[in-house]
Amino acid sequence: MTAVVGHASVVVGLALTVYALVAFVAAGLRRDTGVLASARTAIYLTFAAALLACGAMVAALLGHDFSVEYVARNNATTTPPFFSVISLWAALEGSILFWTLLASGWAALVLYRYRHRHVALMPWVGAALAGGLVFFLAVMVWPGDPFVRITPVPSEGPGPNALLQNHPFMGLHPPLLYLGYTGLAIPFGFAVAALVTRRLGAEWLRTTRRWTLAAWIFLTAGIVAGAWWSYEVLGWGGYWAWDPVENAALLPWLTATAFLHSSMVAERRGGLRTWTVTLVSATFVFTILGTFLTRSGVVASVHSFTQSAIGPWFLGGVLLALTASVALIIWRLPDLAVADRPAAAVSRESAFLLNNVLFVALTFAVLFGTLYPLLAEAISGVRVSVGAPWFNAVTVPIALALLFVMGVGPALPWGAASWETVRRRFALPLAVAAVVGTAALLFGARDPAAIATLALAGFVAAVIADEWVRGARARAGGRGEAVPTAAWRLVARSRRRYGGYVVHLGVLVMAVAVAISSTAAHSTERTVRPGETIRIGDYTLTYRGVDRGPLADDARVAETRAHLDYTGPQRGSLVAAVREYPSSATPILTPAVRSGLGEDLYVTLLGHDPATGVASFAVFVNPLVAWIWAGGGVAVAGAIFAAWPDRRPQPARERARRPSSLSVSDAEGPVAAATAESAR
Repeated sequence: MTAVVGHASVVVGLALTVYALVAFVAAGLRRDTGVLASARTAIYLTFAAALLACGAMVAALLGHDFSVEYVARNNATTTPPFFSVISLWAALEGSILFWTLLASGWAALVLYRYRHRHVALMPWVGAALAGGLVFFLAVMVWPGDPFVRITPVPSEGPGPNALLQNHPFMGLHPPLLYLGYTGLAIPFGFAVAALVTRRLGAEWLRTTRRWTLAAWIFLTAGIVAGAWWSYEVLGWGGYWAWDPVENAALLPWLTATAFLHSSMVAERRGGLRTWTVTLVSATFVFTILGTFLTRSGVVASVHSFTQSAIGPWFLGGVLLALTASVALIIWRLPDLAVADRPAAAVSRESAFLLNNVLFVALTFAVLFGTLYPLLAEAISGVRVSVGAPWFNAVTVPIALALLFVMGVGPALPWGAASWETVRRRFALPLAVAAVVGTAALLFGARDPAAIATLALAGFVAAVIADEWVRGARARAGGRGEAVPTAAWRLVARSRRRYGGYVVHLGVLVMAVAVAISSTAAHSTERTVRPGETIRIGDYTLTYRGVDRGPLADDARVAETRAHLDYTGPQRGSLVAAVREYPSSATPILTPAVRSGLGEDLYVTLLGHDPATGVASFAVFVNPLVAWIWAGGGVAVAGAIFAAWPDRRPQPARERARRPSSLSVSDAEGPVAAATAESAR
């Protein structure tokens, strides 16, 4: 019964979105509000249909209905309820079903939010969103039906992919990524609407800023959660391996981040319009390309769980989205190219332009490294691989340049900067960078990239601190407030600016942690008998022995557990394990991780001899890894703060005067902003 309900819901959803697509286009051409309202209703009903279909699949998974092929391939009677539910996105067909639920939810939300606003834009926004939904629902109706029935019905299934049920983070990581991916369709929809209607000013950018930030927040959190999952589950001691799916998530994040910066120039100064629409279009295309690369079976990845006929459909979707985007941009290029060139070489506009160039260069490097093995094999028939050394050699210099621009951009005024302004703004940050770089050398750092990262982090942090302090002092002097009070109120009244600074600080924390953990970590592999010790750094680990038994919440999973005591900067005991899942032909490593603010102790059981008790271990001491997760949290918190609406009532006089005060802020920075605010 669940299969019938689920499949019928998908078919109904497809019919509704086809109608919505046609109706939105008709409403846009004829400016018919009645047709527009019916198209919106169709999207609302599509969301309801997707919700019903997902509910039917979850019911089938919880009920272990093996008459549904997807359940038979990704579930077992012993699978715990939590992992049964998250099996909804454990394989290709379920992932597309879940994607459609989220995409239709975003579409319904934005269409409802602006049902009485942006009358010229919303029909075309709806058409773009409905077009994407038509694609995913059509995939589920034809090549990727998640509700296919099988006979005879098996009595048992293999359970979810072993890697997906080895850590509860799989209940968090994919939904966050998918929320980010699907949410990025909203700014793309507004960009399409702006191009079609020729309304290429600031209206669509102001409207999409918070929507883009929301999607960016989910995508950032998803990437950080994925790195954490990789670190905690795979047993290799690292958190980023340039795996194709890692790259697929990074590509839209890079272009979305560049879009957020570029849109500030387009919104406030009217420049970089071509860059802005190109970046948002590329972001949407990359969300589809990533799904094609990692779910079609064309690349080797720890995430590529399936190979199916869906791949050609996604390739067609990528080409269609790319062709339509390029055609629209070329069509409106004369309008977009107006004022795209910065007014002066040394200005905030120029810094944002350089920021765009660097983000695009980094995106191209990641894309090339991901696709090159496919192209080489297609042309020569020889299978090649591009590993972490190549990616690090190419991307690290670009990332360092981006860190530098992160510090330069906020300190430069809009329009043009005099050399006196440059000298005054950068004298202290450059001195801080020199001190930090020298200190890193004195404390034993020898890797050039790590030293450069630390020095640039000091530079950027000094710029941010200087901007905040100067603004707070200006406000305190103008309002007669205490400096701490002025500092907080300045931040509260300029959420967008200072939320962005908090994001930058989070990125700095992550950059420093990555630089130190990737260059100062050390590891060893040892084979020991019970009672023997392993020494690494300041740690001594004593191996106590191995036991074996079923996993507590799944009796079909056999677990071999190695017990160790450790002393050093941290003290205690740990258990490193190897699990044998029915769905996996190879054992799954389950490392033990003891995290601290300074460093992590990370132990993986590589194998053991049951007869003698001899065991082999890989032991890592990884410095500052916990700060990667903390930095990601700070960046997400800063973005939430920047996106949070300011609901304080504003007098009509203050609203009327805001454009002039904003122009002062844009031209001179936080000091002038605080001064103008105090004058009010």
